[in-house]
Amino acid sequence: MPRRGENIYKRKDGRWEARYVKEITADGKKKYGSVYASSYKEVKAKQQLCILQPTENHNPIRITVTELIAKWLSSMKNQVKPCTYQKYECVCRNHIISDLGTIAVRYISQFTIMSFTEKLLEKNLSTKTVNDILIVLGLALKYAQETYSITIPKINYVKEHQREMRVFSAQEQRVITEYLLQQIDIHKFGVLLALYTGMRIGELCALRWDDITDEHIVINKTMMRIKNEQSKTEVKIGSPKSESSNRIIPTPKCLLPMINQFRSNGYVLSNDKLKYTEPRLMQIKFGQMIAECNIEKTNFHALRHTFATRCIEAGVDVKTLSELLGHSDVKTTLNRYVHSSFELKQKSMEQLEMSLIS
Repeated sequence: MPRRGENIYKRKDGRWEARYVKEITADGKKKYGSVYASSYKEVKAKQQLCILQPTENHNPIRITVTELIAKWLSSMKNQVKPCTYQKYECVCRNHIISDLGTIAVRYISQFTIMSFTEKLLEKNLSTKTVNDILIVLGLALKYAQETYSITIPKINYVKEHQREMRVFSAQEQRVITEYLLQQIDIHKFGVLLALYTGMRIGELCALRWDDITDEHIVINKTMMRIKNEQSKTEVKIGSPKSESSNRIIPTPKCLLPMINQFRSNGYVLSNDKLKYTEPRLMQIKFGQMIAECNIEKTNFHALRHTFATRCIEAGVDVKTLSELLGHSDVKTTLNRYVHSSFELKQKSMEQLEMSLIS
């Protein structure tokens, strides 16, 4: 008689047999394995070992997605920045494991990924978010290919319609600048600094007065809020987004009077050695400033897009602009940060008309 609910039987030959689920196929079917022993106690111990440590005692091609994710994340922990690792872990926990976790990796097919993609889209996630999830899945599957020699399917990403980034018009920029110069404080100065240098919000918040001279501004760190091991968020200051983000920007001469006015010690946005203004608070303050200017709500990054656009309109070559923004690839600057304003389009049309008349 089998032990109730344990999948353990005494065979006719006197041995004990215990069955366990060794893998689950993509369509949800369970495949069982068996272990044998001369006593109930011994076979139950073998069964539990197979359940708890399936990949250590059996062929690695039976590894499930959940097990693969755990091993891949462990391998990535010391290879990427803490904020990147946190994003990977969050994507895996909230999306990949919940939908694909029980499937054996070798059963992941192109159809499986297509079905997974459709489920994600049904959750009303943005195209970018879905593609970000697929990228993380692809990295984990590549790890499986390199580590276990498992053949992996091609991942087809969702076609993303490029969205025009928010750029302040020349008129909006004048309104914002005039507002910031009225009763200027350290946070208004910070917005001006971002508007006329194109630095990211994390780079601005991590900036210290030692980084600024009358000739140049050194960008070599960034500030971000990430989860710690206790799943609580905390502010961290580390190296910038990429190696090319370490850069030196010429100090805008128009800001020198304000730089000399506010110059102190410690962090620029607080004039304090220990205290700082974190990106989340700076975004809130920026939103309040934009609202007081009666300008449509947008995020802090619009200042960076605006800086890039104004540079192109002023005739700055793309290679120089790419270095000012801290990009390693000129294509990134062209595709993502350079936006043709209506004023520039209008000027181009006028030039065309003049050439036709003459």
